[in-house]
Order: sequence, then C-alpha cells, then structure tokens
Amino acid sequence: MQFNEYLKICRAHNNLTQEELVHALYSFDIDNFQGLDTTTLSKWERAITQPRLIKKVNIVKYFQTLNNMPFPCYEEKNEDEIEEELCTIGMKNILTESKSKKLILDFPSSSMSLDEFKIYQLKSTELVDKVVKINTYLDKDFNQDLSQLKDEDFKKWALMPANFFLICQYADEVTGLLFTLKLKPNSFDKLCNGKIMEKDLKEKDFAEPNEVGCNYVISFFALNQKAASMLFTRYYAYLISRQKHTKEVGVSTMMDDGEKIIKALNIPFYNSYLLKGNIELKFFKSSLFSFLATQEVIKLLFTKLECEEE
Repeated sequence: MQFNEYLKICRAHNNLTQEELVHALYSFDIDNFQGLDTTTLSKWERAITQPRLIKKVNIVKYFQTLNNMPFPCYEEKNEDEIEEELCTIGMKNILTESKSKKLILDFPSSSMSLDEFKIYQLKSTELVDKVVKINTYLDKDFNQDLSQLKDEDFKKWALMPANFFLICQYADEVTGLLFTLKLKPNSFDKLCNGKIMEKDLKEKDFAEPNEVGCNYVISFFALNQKAASMLFTRYYAYLISRQKHTKEVGVSTMMDDGEKIIKALNIPFYNSYLLKGNIELKFFKSSLFSFLATQEVIKLLFTKLECEEE
C-alpha cells in the first residue's frame, strides 16, 4: 500500500469528506497543515504529489485520535500481509545506522539474498532445545551472568502461546534470534521500575494472546545485517497485526551496543538502576501509539515501490 491509498482508506473509514478532513487536520496541527486545501489533499490521494514525511506522521496521529488505534486502518490485516508491505531494506538501513558490532555481527552476506533467509516462530520448529541453549549462552555472555536465567526458563517462555520467539535461518543454520515476552501491564511496570527481575517472572505475570499486554524484548542476536533486518521486519508486522492487544513495548540492556539498536528503533529511555558491581541496567519503553507513529515506520510501510529488495 502506498500512502495515497492509506489516506483514502482512512478518510472513507471515518466517513469524512475531503473538505472535512482538511479542516480537521488544520485544527489538529496548525503548524504542519496551515494552508492545506482540498486541491492539495486531492493531489495527495491521487499520488500526483506527496505530503512531506512529517505531515504523513501527523496524519497517522490524527487518525489515531479518531480510531483509538496505534496504527489505524491496518486493524484487519494479518501479520503476513503487513510483513509483505514493509521494506526490509529500509529496516536494514535503520539497523546499519545503529553501528552495532556485538549484537549484529559482520558474517559475510553479500552472496545471500533476502529470499534465502527464513523466519520461524521457535515453538513451531524442532529446534527449541538447540536454540534455547544458544540463547542462554548469549544471555550469560552479554549480561555477565547477572540475569541468572536458565535453559528451562527460556524454553518455558518459548512455548507460551502469547510470547513471540523468532529464529532466522539460512541454509538450515540459525543466523539470528529475537525473543519477546507478552506481559500483563502491571508486571511490565514492575519490571521496568526494578521491582522484579526477569528471573522473578511467574506464569501469572504473562498475558494471554487475546488479552491486552505489553511486549518486552528479552533477547536479540544476529550474525549479519540481513538476518537482523528480517527479524525486526517480522517483529514490526507482528506488533501492527496485534495492535488491539498491545499497550506498550519495552526492552532493557546493560550493553552500550544494545542501547545503540534501541535508540535507532526510537524507544525512549525510561529508567535505570544499579546491579551488582555497579553495572547499570537501563530500561527503555514506549506506548505502541508512539512507537508506530514515527518517520521510520512510515518510511518502512509506505515506500515499498521504491524499496529495492536484494
């Protein structure tokens, strides 16, 4: 979908005439929509001209207020449909700009095409035990064994229906992983405020698939930028497709390298506290409304025709 189509769909969905939408946008954001008229809006809808990127973001934000949805007019699309519309190369560029060296390695990928990478939910494969052991090893290494999480913790979480444990494969080899937990809002707040640690999470802290919860990234690693971009592209599609049941997104890190990726993804700093040895654990979180209504997401979703996939 291109932005002109999205604009027409959202206007029709909310039963607005072009004139009504012009007045509504002007009232919503005078600075960005001063001088807007129906002629200009009509050109946007016919793709004769395009609004500037900041205007596109604010149009999405306006429709958020009408529909009370983080990404309005995408509620009926499933994860696969949304992933198909996302520009994976755009995601690769975002992650490249993070300059991550420890969480995204530089394993040669010039001869690998994106079509050869496969993304799976870990629970749907026979690799659970193998990948869990890899992840536990990485967790101990990256977090200096301070999380105290064990294989059985990750395996139990991987098999829970609402958690999102992704693996990326190339030629049957695991090239990356991205694990997220779906927590009840109260438990998510406790975690972000240092009242509980990840190792303290109990079954009662996890939200059900159709329950409103918060998405918490607990593990990420990729052998190269292509694997990383595939994983995060699927993650964004997952969040948009489940926006009715997702309140906030969050992540914590004690690594400078992790912070680089988090900042590239525009998740703002929230809180921090000191662990043993004066190691600072930083928490980042955002409402899903703020996380999705950004210039980065708009570019990922509405530039598919200009997106030259490898």
